[in-house]
Amino acid sequence: MDAIDDLSDALETTRNFLTPVSLGLWVKLAIVVFFVSSLGMGGPTIPGGDVGTFADEPMFEEETPGEVEEFEEEFPLEELLLVLLVVGGIVLLLWLLYAIISAVMQFVFIESLRSTEVHVRRYFKTNLGNGLRLFLFRVGLLLVAGVLGTAPALAIWLQGGFDALSGALVALYALYGIGLFLVYSLTRRFTDEFVAPVMLLEDRGVLGGWRRFWSTLTGNWTEYLVYLILVWILSLAVTIAVWFVLAFGVLALLIPFAIVIFLLILAAGEIGAILSVLVGIVAFLTILLFVALVWTPITTYFQYYALLLLGDTNDDLDLIPEQRAAVRSDGGKPVGRNGTQAGDARDDRDRLDRDERRATDDGREWDDDSDPWSDADETDDPDPWDDSSESDDRDDDRGW
Repeated sequence: MDAIDDLSDALETTRNFLTPVSLGLWVKLAIVVFFVSSLGMGGPTIPGGDVGTFADEPMFEEETPGEVEEFEEEFPLEELLLVLLVVGGIVLLLWLLYAIISAVMQFVFIESLRSTEVHVRRYFKTNLGNGLRLFLFRVGLLLVAGVLGTAPALAIWLQGGFDALSGALVALYALYGIGLFLVYSLTRRFTDEFVAPVMLLEDRGVLGGWRRFWSTLTGNWTEYLVYLILVWILSLAVTIAVWFVLAFGVLALLIPFAIVIFLLILAAGEIGAILSVLVGIVAFLTILLFVALVWTPITTYFQYYALLLLGDTNDDLDLIPEQRAAVRSDGGKPVGRNGTQAGDARDDRDRLDRDERRATDDGREWDDDSDPWSDADETDDPDPWDDSSESDDRDDDRGW
């Protein structure tokens, strides 16, 4: 089954892309991963989908009129609303900016894995239109999920509030919320992992990409079902393991920054306090970069896994044919930055030639009478270093 076989192929492909380690490539890819991945802090959530709020609602005590008046005297309602609006507007603006960049970076990430090169600015400009379309689709999906998630609560409130809410109704709403979350998360995952590559490959919109991918999904639904199960299991296991690593790593990074901040405040007073804020910002950015670097190979692996499965279930939608060939037909040899296979194919033929000769020596490979390195001219085997036309033809088949 392709969904199972691609697990090991994705590991080899990820290793070929990320090794040998290049600091510049890793840092640029980590910046992309910061916007693409949730960094292990949880996937997308559904607004209004917290089913526990309705269960806990009857347990809250009602505030007395005196408490309300005292609160309004300390914090005037008009000023409080103004502060909330300003803070809410800033948060919304930052979220929109991050969401737009995240949508464009999704295509930057896929293009980087496809070309085995990371050019953030170039790919960002090229895929700005795709990113905006993906952003609008995500916002629309989020709004639909939000409306569907809050509609039952609104209906209950219009019928008399939550005071008479029964346990059975809470359980029913919980099941409804879980089902809605599954549909939402499945749509998001399939859009990001499979539809976005189709958009990039065939220059389609989001809906056009879904129409193109739909026949592949329905025709190979067992493959994608197994894919989902394996991804969820692996994601859970990897997230638990990685957060243990991150806990120690972040602690190790915080210690020197904390010492520097303490010494600045102790030695420089107010100026030290101002400088400590700058040091704190640097510490925060350093920790974010560290977390993104840790998640870079993991996010790369899961995206390669999706791309391999997409190409296996539909040859016309294969974005990474060179990487696929490298790990399947040539023993997983690395793919170079320009998409060509690294290493010399003649080394493979030379090694195979020597193995065949040793097999005829009854295990006595160091016997003078059957020395595999002597009398090379007496054998009919072709010279592995001969640049004949036959060797060139075979090299052409391997991507050269």
